[in-house]
Amino acid sequence: MSRDRLSYVRAAWHAARRLRFTLGFLAVMTLANFLAGSLAGDLPQRALADWGISLADLKRGEVFRLMTGTFLSHDSDMFARQFLFAAAVIGYTEWQRGSLRAAALFFFLDILGTLILLPLVGSIALLAGTSDVGMSIGGFGLIGLAIAGRKRAVFLCAASLAAIALKYAISPDPIADAGHVLALVLGLIAGKLTGGVRRTRKAGICHAR
Repeated sequence: MSRDRLSYVRAAWHAARRLRFTLGFLAVMTLANFLAGSLAGDLPQRALADWGISLADLKRGEVFRLMTGTFLSHDSDMFARQFLFAAAVIGYTEWQRGSLRAAALFFFLDILGTLILLPLVGSIALLAGTSDVGMSIGGFGLIGLAIAGRKRAVFLCAASLAAIALKYAISPDPIADAGHVLALVLGLIAGKLTGGVRRTRKAGICHAR
């Protein structure tokens, strides 16, 4: 093997190790949607009922749905969008903060956002029994987390909210879009509380910004 090719392999291996949570998350996400049937089309209603999350499910104590619902998508188009979204936001967070922090922050923001959102949604009779799936609440939480450490945080936050509003105008989804706004705010708060963290390339050590 040539020296250049060996250097490339080493760089790829190093990148894969630094992004092991992201790669693992994407693998589980792909497998879950394959088994559920949403890679080929719409998520079957039975799968949504069995693995999705709603306020009624939480009231029955089915807290496992906070995890299972995260990895599923409603259809193949949503899966493609969420796959790219997860790769970008989780990958960026893991590269900056490390695998353990990225995993803890993602699931913390995703679960907290869901636990706050569902009672709000449950107060609306039309949406009370609606089950949902997806990882976008945790993803938007990580966006808020990243924005919090930037100099132009206000501008970036406004731009993110404008993008959510534009998406709602084109394809409204009250539960998801409300969750995105909520998650963005939670991420901003978490970012301010935890402070910006980066990892040096050579030593892989995290430092406060």
